[in-house]
Amino acid sequence: MRKLLVITALLLFAGVSFSQTLQKDGIVSIHEWTVKLNPDVTMNQFLEIWDNTFSALIKEAMPEMKPLVIKGIGKDYKFEYAGLYIWESIDEFRKYWNEDGSPTEKGMPMVEKLMSKMSVLEKYGEFTYTAKDYVIIQ
Repeated sequence: MRKLLVITALLLFAGVSFSQTLQKDGIVSIHEWTVKLNPDVTMNQFLEIWDNTFSALIKEAMPEMKPLVIKGIGKDYKFEYAGLYIWESIDEFRKYWNEDGSPTEKGMPMVEKLMSKMSVLEKYGEFTYTAKDYVIIQ
């Protein structure tokens, strides 16, 4: 129930903050991050390299999608981060991602570029994520 409330709040925030209406049949992808920073690294440094390297690459490769980085504000997830990716339709989403979550022919070059940059993140710490995709039904 808590996750449903969090997802709903995130969707509302994303729609308002970008003056964009989230519409029925749109897709929202949430990539919940697990970040274990190296001792001499701050989260701000990690987020800066994420924005300069990864967000820029994602925006260039998938212009139909709106990428955001979000941070938890609740007591139990105050220091959690996630990538929030908004697509206007399943058709746009499917240009890049197959039903099984693997990249399409069009999505594969972007995935390969991202993977080639992962060594940059290793300098800052350990990074993994869990991806979940949702269709807006109401």
